[in-house]
Amino acid sequence: MRSTEPALTLRYMDSAMPTTASRRGGDRLASLLFVHLGLIGCICLQRFCVYFGGSPLFLCFPLFLALVGWMLATERAEFRPLSLGFYGAFAVVAVISALFAVNAPDPRIEGFSLASLLGILILYAGLTIRPTARFDGSQTFTIFIFYVRLTAVLGIIQYLAQFAGVRLFSFMLAVPSLRPILAEPLYNYHPVVAYGSSVLRSNGFFLLEPSIFSQLLALGMLVDFFIRREWRFLPLYGIAYLFTYAGTGLLALSIACVLYPLFDRRDIWRMLAFAALALALILIGALAFPDQFGALAGRTDELSATGSSAHARYMTQFDVIASVWGETRVLIGLGPGALERAHFFAMGGGNAALKLFVEYGVFGLLSFMTFFLASLWRRPIAIVSLFLFVNFQLGGGNLLFPPLVILAAILCIWSDGNDPTRSVPGRAAFVLRSERHR
Repeated sequence: MRSTEPALTLRYMDSAMPTTASRRGGDRLASLLFVHLGLIGCICLQRFCVYFGGSPLFLCFPLFLALVGWMLATERAEFRPLSLGFYGAFAVVAVISALFAVNAPDPRIEGFSLASLLGILILYAGLTIRPTARFDGSQTFTIFIFYVRLTAVLGIIQYLAQFAGVRLFSFMLAVPSLRPILAEPLYNYHPVVAYGSSVLRSNGFFLLEPSIFSQLLALGMLVDFFIRREWRFLPLYGIAYLFTYAGTGLLALSIACVLYPLFDRRDIWRMLAFAALALALILIGALAFPDQFGALAGRTDELSATGSSAHARYMTQFDVIASVWGETRVLIGLGPGALERAHFFAMGGGNAALKLFVEYGVFGLLSFMTFFLASLWRRPIAIVSLFLFVNFQLGGGNLLFPPLVILAAILCIWSDGNDPTRSVPGRAAFVLRSERHR
């Protein structure tokens, strides 16, 4: 008697195939929506917020949390045990610091802010979640580059249009009724090239400040050249960068490139090629746009110029450290929100590490940085991770700046190849499909 098992098996597989293909199509669509909406939130809608007690809740923050919640609910995401453990360690230290601030306040600090602590804990909770194999992150960097190029083009048009009488540098000034839902008043929304000048620096239209635009352009250069192996658009980024007149992006780019060979020597020749192209762009930029290049180059001596933004950001922090160093309290910090409320704080002199050190002490700083590095470090995209780490520290106020944190999470966690050791049903098929998109 002939067995019918093969026919039954074939019939079963045949009926299952449309379901599998449909599921993969749904996963891919959901993944694309996640990345697009996340990047639209932290780039295109960066200026928008809702105020609570004078502090802005950036629109990209609840949007990203909702997107992550959607991924968790549909089993396209899961918690990361290692990151969750490091996150819990920091949370314990931070709560202890807050309790000491409440029960034993430092006389040099005018109050504290539990909202600051809650903001950190809620914002960085998103870094404890990773995509499962059902999430397709193969297009994450390509989508990111689309928005970088869009801001670069708009930034160039924005800068040149002002000489024709069209000035679109502030949504608040263009549409005054939007002021209650814009974070612009807290930032440099009228960024002139120099004191007394009427020429404004480009902020990429969507972004809050020219400095943030410069950071996005520098990151775009690295992603395009090292991750996507594309160099044709580097001149576009270079021209747009000149119109920002900002040094933060270039400084973070330079430091990341210097550190890169220490962590990954496989791309040493590409690094040399990138340096050669950068030098060529600098020479061409100096000849084609002498005024803009001269103004940007003239900012290199700001570190020694008292009263400059560079001096405030990078030099005054050592005075703050000296004010608390040697005290026993330095181990657990002075409490959440203490840095900005301290008598020894210099306006514009804050950064992520300094804020963590003053408010949560040595233990808080070490536990947070361990969590942050473990969550975002990925050797296959080491240059991107390095730039984000360096830029996170160099920019003032980045610790509680959701657009930057969300951007780092999307690029380092929600891009392809996050954790090849995960065992998830259907992973093999997903990996093969993802490799074809590389």
